Amino acid sequence: MVTLLADTNALRHPGLKAYLQASRDHAIALSDLMLVEMRKTRALSTSRESLQIVAHYPQQSYALRRTHEMLGEKITSAEQSHVLFDYEATAHLTDLSRRLLTLPPPAGLAKEMAQLEADAQLIVARLTEEVAALEPGLVSAAQDFTPAELTQIRTMKDVTDSTRRKLLDLLKETTGGFILQNQEPRRRAPMLLRDTIGQFAFRYSLCMLLYYMEWVRIGRQTGKRLPLRVNDVVDMQVAAMGTYFNGVLSADRNLQIVSNTARGVLRGFGAYVGEDWRLPRPPQETDDANGDASLIDPS
Repeated sequence: MVTLLADTNALRHPGLKAYLQASRDHAIALSDLMLVEMRKTRALSTSRESLQIVAHYPQQSYALRRTHEMLGEKITSAEQSHVLFDYEATAHLTDLSRRLLTLPPPAGLAKEMAQLEADAQLIVARLTEEVAALEPGLVSAAQDFTPAELTQIRTMKDVTDSTRRKLLDLLKETTGGFILQNQEPRRRAPMLLRDTIGQFAFRYSLCMLLYYMEWVRIGRQTGKRLPLRVNDVVDMQVAAMGTYFNGVLSADRNLQIVSNTARGVLRGFGAYVGEDWRLPRPPQETDDANGDASLIDPS
């Protein structure tokens, strides 16, 4: 089965319908934070629009386990990646998507969506605080790399041993911090690379670091408003989860850059990454085609 992580903009794109129609072996997976982002404002109307594709293709749509529920999983193969699916949440999501399209709206639906919106806003508020505390350290870490090293990592070409070691040492530090804060606060024993590289903590830390490396590489300043950076944090979760599957469906160029780079870096470290899958290009596509006419190829 080909499984792609879809972000909120991909859910409304007509190209997603073509992807799901092409084969019953084509599926999409939705992360918990992506659903939070979708519900944070006008949850009822936004969800009604965004989840139409799930209502029409319920057998090919999956919800993933909440992040905190799968932090201890060590995914080293395609077979193991199936433990990341939450089948109970999937059943609820497909039922909700069906009820959102029912007319007249079922009793209690508006109240249910209002509660989901309130819950989403609480999570977004927490993420905002975390991003504000996290950003200075990540920017500082990214600034330790020279322009040549950033290019090596970005392209995964001619990566020197010193660049690889520098990136790995930094990843060990950021992953360790993530695990102590979110996963094993009492842990004191060191973790080996082979024990962490299949975990979400390592892959999310990698994606966040790559995100800020791209900031440094293109000379972007850190003045981006916090709510927008929280959206980027959600994108990094999608990119990290996508490494366990066949890629990411999104029209967001920054998300694609991080996703592609993370997949290459992980393979360079010998980690399991789902086989890449790309959308077939329509034969009539030309260089002057509108960039919004089709989804950017998944990484």
